[in-house]
Amino acid sequence: MENKTAYLELRAIDKHFGVTKALNKMDLELYPGEVVGLVGPNGAGKSTLMKIITGVLDPTAGTIVLDGREQEHLSTQSSQEAGIACAYQDLSLCTNLSVYENFALLSESRSVFSAPGWRKRARQEAKALLETYFPGNGIDVDMLVERLTLADRQIVEICKTLMTRDLRVLILDEPTSALSTGKAAQLHEAVRTLRSRGVAIVFISHKLDEIKLVADRIVLMKNGSNAGEYTADSISSHKLVEIMGGTAGGRSQQRESTASAEKMVTIDSLSTEVLRNISMHVCAGEIVGISGLADSGQKELINAIYNAAGKRGCSAVRIDGKVSYISGDRAKEGIFPLWDIHNNILISSLAQVKNRFLLNRQKSEELTQSWYERLKFRAEGIHSPILSLSGGNQQKALIARGIASGADLIILNDPTAGVDIETKQDIYRLLDEVRRQGKSVIFYSTEDSELEICDRAYILRDGEITAELCGEELNVSNIIRASFVETGRENTESHNASANPVRRLLSNILHSRMLLAMVALLAMLAVCGIMNPNYLKYTGLRMMVSSAVPLVFAALGQMFIVTAGDVDMGNGYSIGLVNVIVATIMTQNLALGIAALLLFILAYTAMGALIHVRNIPSIVVTLGAQFIWLGVALLICKVPGGSSPAWLTAFYKFKFPVVPMPIVLCVFGALLSWYILFRWKYGMVLRGIGNNPGSVERSGWALLPARMTNYALGALMIVFCALAYTAVCNSGDANSTTSYCMRSIASVILGGCAMAGGMVSPAGVVAGALALSYVSSLLTTLRIDSNYQTAVTGLILIAVLAGRTLATKNRR
Repeated sequence: MENKTAYLELRAIDKHFGVTKALNKMDLELYPGEVVGLVGPNGAGKSTLMKIITGVLDPTAGTIVLDGREQEHLSTQSSQEAGIACAYQDLSLCTNLSVYENFALLSESRSVFSAPGWRKRARQEAKALLETYFPGNGIDVDMLVERLTLADRQIVEICKTLMTRDLRVLILDEPTSALSTGKAAQLHEAVRTLRSRGVAIVFISHKLDEIKLVADRIVLMKNGSNAGEYTADSISSHKLVEIMGGTAGGRSQQRESTASAEKMVTIDSLSTEVLRNISMHVCAGEIVGISGLADSGQKELINAIYNAAGKRGCSAVRIDGKVSYISGDRAKEGIFPLWDIHNNILISSLAQVKNRFLLNRQKSEELTQSWYERLKFRAEGIHSPILSLSGGNQQKALIARGIASGADLIILNDPTAGVDIETKQDIYRLLDEVRRQGKSVIFYSTEDSELEICDRAYILRDGEITAELCGEELNVSNIIRASFVETGRENTESHNASANPVRRLLSNILHSRMLLAMVALLAMLAVCGIMNPNYLKYTGLRMMVSSAVPLVFAALGQMFIVTAGDVDMGNGYSIGLVNVIVATIMTQNLALGIAALLLFILAYTAMGALIHVRNIPSIVVTLGAQFIWLGVALLICKVPGGSSPAWLTAFYKFKFPVVPMPIVLCVFGALLSWYILFRWKYGMVLRGIGNNPGSVERSGWALLPARMTNYALGALMIVFCALAYTAVCNSGDANSTTSYCMRSIASVILGGCAMAGGMVSPAGVVAGALALSYVSSLLTTLRIDSNYQTAVTGLILIAVLAGRTLATKNRR
């Protein structure tokens, strides 16, 4: 690089988080057309450095030089404009969006409007990019990201990053941690292609052999500083490990076998939708590896073993002893994010530290402290928050939890993904100790070389065992060879669902978020029809649905707030305010009434801005705002009064042929909401901020306008709700709509929306609101006390949530 000028220079960069120094005088230069392999133990500051380069964090001190110009810091926008992009280890994807929508967030212009056909173009662009860099990937760009495997998500993350316009610097943070050998090779080829185009690439990985394969220059980080730079051919992996503070790992071929004749696990001819004729065993005192090409049934196999221990499996799997499970997917199924290290370790060992009824605090502290010291955590103490740790140290807590439980069989699902060399060595030594104690270990890894720590290994391909390796046979070469053995199952069973349109349709129906709401609505219609067939005729439907329309729009308004991950606890009184405005002001002066409604929508939008800018929980702000809505409503109309405007009454009572007006309004509300969220380009952003706001922001979209838009749309639906309520009641009353708050939340839950945000179903919400309204009408017809009606509604919600939990559990 002697004759080249660095495109990006970092000089003496410091970054402090309180008293913690994440970076200390860190220097780094990136040249066009060069691959820099960045290595170092967990906690060395690699991720912090990358966040400074991408503008997510500002440095405490130091200088950044970008294309010859000094910068105090980089913002996310200026970083993107400079052509800097990062594929993050924690995956910056919105899992509630489809694959092509995640791509479109980055590829489409920042205008909220786009030319017709943008979705078709986005699909084609996503397919082309995936196929260019990962040929034969088999990823359906219309599928929600949450339904993809971890490996496919990683591919999508990488390809999304490659869409950056005028790409000059590409950061790949542990890009192959979940990829198979074949997919990793495709990525390496993509790196070489981008390097030839003059892109500077930072390749972060704990797989040192991979670093030496792709990197021109290796930069070693320790304790937040540059601890040395080497060319790939001037230093060995062994030496790098030593410098980082570890020792060369690998399998000791001469180690003494501790396996006994006692079989801890016995599997005899296990077959499932994925697995076929699996027969294997695990003896006490041995480590048994599971490997093979990605998605060959390895995870299904270890899940079948774990489920058998919980009496949820089949007779083909027999377990003798207690089982613990350690996941490599820390964020999704590993750590308890709100707890500290102590509680994350202790949760599986409560029986060991309790007295008769309560936990013994001293024993609890001693147990977790012993594991803390044994695994050499890098933290202030056992009560440090788990999220304050690096990924490798979080994984140590999971390992300690599983082994401290006293289980006879320990199942590890790719536990070293994204873990540094030194931590891996600690894990290997710990597993060897467990083996010597006579316990059994099942070790699944996506890194073939790790299988050399095992006594035996089973290699899978397309759900079948292609080889059992042990002793001298257990090496990387034989693992790879067995992974590619042809089984004759390719392109048959694994693609049956996609090849059969009927099965695909049934699968989509069963996975639909609005299924339960639709079933509940149909059940209510059936009950009403049985009680009185006139309920299903034109007049009966008009009468029943007419009173439900306000709830439908109230629920849709709540849905837009929930889409952003918030909840509106004050919409009962805000509906009352608009009801009073319509019944009094709008009846007398239409123009003044419209102005008042626009002012109301503006106030709701401002409330969304306040929640976002001040980072105040929405439940606090909306609960406080309800007193404002009530106070303003009482100032306008102290006692119930007013009337529905003549034009509103005439519109609401208009007789459509075949379908009553109230049903038309419900359909209109569902279609309008669906179009906004699922057809309008900006709808991707509105949904994305409730799922992964960081991803949306990294894609270049501002979060504040999106949240304000969600609140404005929620207010618009409240206006529609109040108009319908006024037409039905023909009066204004500030206190008569309070029940709509909890009923709208109930409708949203019944309709399949995730209260955490992002996952919504307008049709499901409308169906849920109608079903709840029918329940109330039905109970009123049966002369059931109103208090019991509320209890019945609560029981319905409990049943729905229980059903959804079971359905989700079965899918997993």
